[in-house]
Amino acid sequence: MTKNKSNIARNLFFLFGMIAMLLIAYGIGFKAIVEHVRRTGWWFFAIIGMWLPIYLVNALAFNTIIRDNNPDHRIIPFMHVFKVVLSGFALKAATPLGFVGGDPYKIVELKALLGVEKATSSVVLYTMTHITAHCIFWVLSIIATVVFMPMKQVWVITLLLVLLSFILVLFLIWGAYRKGLAVKFFAFLGHIPLLKRWFLPWADKYKEQLTLIDTQISYLYSDRRKAFFKALSLEVVARILNCLEVYVILRPVDIEVSLIQSVVIYAFMSLFTNILFFSPMQLGTREGGFVLALRALSLPARLGLYVSLVTRVRELVWIGIGVLLMKYKSKSVIKMEMQIEAKRNHHAAGEIADGSSL
Repeated sequence: MTKNKSNIARNLFFLFGMIAMLLIAYGIGFKAIVEHVRRTGWWFFAIIGMWLPIYLVNALAFNTIIRDNNPDHRIIPFMHVFKVVLSGFALKAATPLGFVGGDPYKIVELKALLGVEKATSSVVLYTMTHITAHCIFWVLSIIATVVFMPMKQVWVITLLLVLLSFILVLFLIWGAYRKGLAVKFFAFLGHIPLLKRWFLPWADKYKEQLTLIDTQISYLYSDRRKAFFKALSLEVVARILNCLEVYVILRPVDIEVSLIQSVVIYAFMSLFTNILFFSPMQLGTREGGFVLALRALSLPARLGLYVSLVTRVRELVWIGIGVLLMKYKSKSVIKMEMQIEAKRNHHAAGEIADGSSL
């Protein structure tokens, strides 16, 4: 029954991803896609290809979080983790409030192998690590901007205030790592007038499971400190690698930017789009972020639209790959899921037999 529900959920995610991908392609326009691919030339394949190692680094970070000291959590093939991460990012990019699509999908894919509590805590931890890496990247970008880029004093003061706000956010996230997040999050939802009638009973019913999830979240930071910093470092490296895309995109139009300028442009765009995170595929916000960043660096602002459209076409390609991978599962993973399910059923039957004997 549980397996059937997982298959239904997986098929719904796949259908939603396909519809979202087609709507995004329609919104960009077939002519615009062809034109920008033609304008970028062979560099377009480099732009597509450079994201493969980035997604691999993301998967390594997620794999580090999953593989704790429990032998049952160390048997998942890395390529399955990579598929889940890639498809999760595809759903995240195509949906409003991206984590609403990407994170539930990852839990659905992993719960048969890890159990629902471990799958949920691993996905929550990875999302927290992903956000933390973004904040660290923005802190480093602000420092690099102030040190290396000439700017007016008012901008320096503004950036330093933003820097302080990110340090505060990092402090709050560190608290969530130490004490967990699930129980407090649902307790917070339980105090919201329009939501408490649903979330209070649900939180009371699953209080034990939520407490276990919090224990697993805090376990990574308190007892697996080396794995924690490894996963976080990998995510920060992935953010820095993202910046190379701007450098490569501007090459075909003979606009040379330094690596520091590429970091500033990407950091400004990603900050702008994450503030307006509810927009699917950052519609409108990405263009605005690129335009403002290029203008601040005294580069032609019109190139912001070009850079944004090329990144959209690249993202559309990877969304397509990620959505298609949702329908693929290796025979080894299917066999592993069947063995784990049989083991759990046997264990549950043993507990029932022990209870009846009493």
